[in-house]
Parts: sequence; C-alpha cells; structure tokens
Amino acid sequence: MKNWFASERGAYFFLLLGIGLMLLFVALERNFPDAAQLETASGRVAWSQPAQGGLYFTLDGDEHRFVLFAKGDSDQRLRAAIADAQAYPVKVSYHPGQVSSPGFLPGRYYAVYGVTVGGKEVSSLSTVRGSYRRDNLIALAMGVLFAAYGGRRVWNFRAAVAPAAPRRRPR
Repeated sequence: MKNWFASERGAYFFLLLGIGLMLLFVALERNFPDAAQLETASGRVAWSQPAQGGLYFTLDGDEHRFVLFAKGDSDQRLRAAIADAQAYPVKVSYHPGQVSSPGFLPGRYYAVYGVTVGGKEVSSLSTVRGSYRRDNLIALAMGVLFAAYGGRRVWNFRAAVAPAAPRRRPR
C-alpha cells in the first residue's frame, strides 16, 4: 500500500474527511444548549482542581460537580473568577444533560456555560457560545478545505478515466 493518499482512494478519503468535519461542525453547533435548557446552582466554591482541559470544581450545599472547559473560556476570565471566589457566593449555569467523566477524577461533571460571582455576571451564555463557535469554525474551515481538495482530486481521476469521444473518420 504505497502512497494510498496519492491514489483515487486517497482522493475519496480527503473528500469524506472534509464532509465529516463539516458534519461535526453542524453537530457541535446543534448540541450547544439554549438559555432555556440551562439550570443554575449556587454556593461557595468548596473544591477546585485545574486541569489542562478546564477547571473542575464543586460548590458547598450542592451535590453536583462542575467543569468549566477551557474551550468555552478563551480569555480565562471564568477560571480566574472561580479560583478567586472562595469567599464569595458563586452561581453557575449548567446543562443537566451534558455530563462528562474524566479519567483522572472520580464522578460525573456538568459543563458550565455561565458564571456569576457575588451577584456580578462574569461571562454570559453568548460569550461562552462565541468561544465555542470560534473553535468549531476551525473544524468547518478544515472540512471545506479537505472536501474541496478531495473533490478536485476525485474530479481529476474521473476525468482521466472517462472514455474519450470516438473520432470520426474523414470520408
């Protein structure tokens, strides 16, 4: 299997990879919650654990565990607010249907989409949505590029294999 990506099989691979990335963008955009779907929890930060992908924390008086993903906090304001809010009451907006279980921490964690510290909103749902969309647009752009590249190569392979029109003999 030498250089399969240079063959017609590779052309279809790039075309399907591009289509798959564009469908991933659509799925990620549709999966983002609306404001009506969010629930709120409040309390003081009882425990927090920073990680590469985000900040994991719990609130006293609430049995839920929460995660603030780095993807939705591009300017790191939310993580700083949670880390500094040990003495202030925190109110978080989360989606009850979006739960993750990291391998390095026990339990299930709810994704946070908005934080209010001491009655002051740190970041709204629209700001978090913008951060997610910026990252998701990378998948869309890569999908368009791969689909265009693969489609062009498939077109070239098809044109090279297409039978030529029969020539007429001069009379």
